[in-house]
Amino acid sequence: MIGATLMGLALGVGVALPTSGEVRVTVNRHDHLVNGTTAAGLVRSMNSRPVRGDHGNAYASIHPSFSLSVAPQARGGQCRAEVTVRLNFKLTLPKATSAGAMSSRTRSAWSRFVSFATSHEAHHQASYTSCAKSFVLRAERLSNRQCVALQSDIRRMFSDMKRDCEEIQRVYDRQQARVLSTLSLFSLARAQRR
Repeated sequence: MIGATLMGLALGVGVALPTSGEVRVTVNRHDHLVNGTTAAGLVRSMNSRPVRGDHGNAYASIHPSFSLSVAPQARGGQCRAEVTVRLNFKLTLPKATSAGAMSSRTRSAWSRFVSFATSHEAHHQASYTSCAKSFVLRAERLSNRQCVALQSDIRRMFSDMKRDCEEIQRVYDRQQARVLSTLSLFSLARAQRR
């Protein structure tokens, strides 16, 4: 596209390229305070006061809020639209209230758990963002003789994208649940409860 624009300018020809929509992302981070100085205490605190995730109780969470903007333009008997998706995330990650009082072994296990949780939620954020970007690209390729019909088609596609993307998140969470139980924080907590 840049090459076409530069060539048009060099030839003195006006090249009208459609403006392209975008995905705008914001992240609001929140700490979920976790009490305890031992692995068993930390896990007990997280289990008794879990984060409210999109699909039940969780140790961390990222919740997307999607907003769609459709700006239709009729040209040459066809309507096309510039599509923008605003994606606002509420990210909640665990934070120990007494990390300084933990033993080095517990602090190390806690740090690995927090790294896992952070990486897990970052994967969700990237996945949701990818879904939105793919949607914008597909939606901007659509055209219709009537702008109202085009807007309706785009909004229907938007609902389908959100549903399909949520299913991708559920599959990923099921896969990651197996990994979670093998983290050293949980192994250490089980050993301390014996």
